Amino acid sequence: MKYKVLFGEPVRIKCALFYGYIRANYTLAQSAGLSLMWYKSTGHGDFEEPIPFDGVRMSKEEDSIWFRPAELQDIGLYACVLRNSTYCMKVSMSLTVAENDTDLCYNSKMRYFEKAELSKNKEISCPDIEDYILPHREPNIVWYKECKPKVWRQTVVRRKDTLIIREVREDDIGNYTCELQFGNFVVRRTTELTVTGFPTYRNSTYCMKVSMSLTVAENDTDLCYNSKMRYFEKAELSKNKEISCPDIEDYVLPHREPNIVWYKECKPKVWRQTVVRRKDTLIIREVREDDIGNYTCELQFGNFVVRRTTELTVTGFPTYR
Repeated sequence: MKYKVLFGEPVRIKCALFYGYIRANYTLAQSAGLSLMWYKSTGHGDFEEPIPFDGVRMSKEEDSIWFRPAELQDIGLYACVLRNSTYCMKVSMSLTVAENDTDLCYNSKMRYFEKAELSKNKEISCPDIEDYILPHREPNIVWYKECKPKVWRQTVVRRKDTLIIREVREDDIGNYTCELQFGNFVVRRTTELTVTGFPTYRNSTYCMKVSMSLTVAENDTDLCYNSKMRYFEKAELSKNKEISCPDIEDYVLPHREPNIVWYKECKPKVWRQTVVRRKDTLIIREVREDDIGNYTCELQFGNFVVRRTTELTVTGFPTYR
């Protein structure tokens, strides 16, 4: 894991052992008699004595180290070690602390990057702020462009931790900074937005051409679908799976919930209680081996019907030796 933070801002380094290496959280490990120790690298691959936490600027809190705030001297490699008399496991994380570029509110090497398409909608989230939001509280986030407050046009909407740009324009290109208050500190994240999809002009004449293909096929013999026009989904044994009725937006009336009928292997089915139909989705709870097969959703569209068929395969079967 690599952590990056601006000088003077808070940061939480989480022991990666509990986030992908072992199937236990800090409380469970502690109750099993395991101790968590933290070390900082000398820069040569060796680790010094355990870190002396002052409990003020730098503190150990459950499975994490908190810096409030981070300073340049904190740069380095941190290792968390989980051990008892018979067990020991270690993982390392790096921390980079950098100052803002001159006259800017961000460091250009620590930006996030997003692309948008001209005239389309784009959402820019305030990334990696989960550790700085109080539970059950909506974050109060202020957005800046090029580090300056901005009067946003009506088609730019701020919602929770996201800036929504409707109908992206050329002048939307730039750097967007979100700012969140965290105690006596601020947390900032900057995203550079680039825009694509500009027309190419030649002399004074402009021409744009786009091609599309249409394939029309009959159903396979005695079936309600053509096997070459199916969609495909995978599910894991005993897990939940949602199968949507895909690409039906053009056949659903506005503000009306679609009335969709589901079939399996082209036949009506009495679904078991753990299979739920909700709007345009079939929800299978605790997938079983006999859920493998072809699922067809059917939607009435005027005097016609629209069908979509999805083949579901199931993985995760135990291997017997």
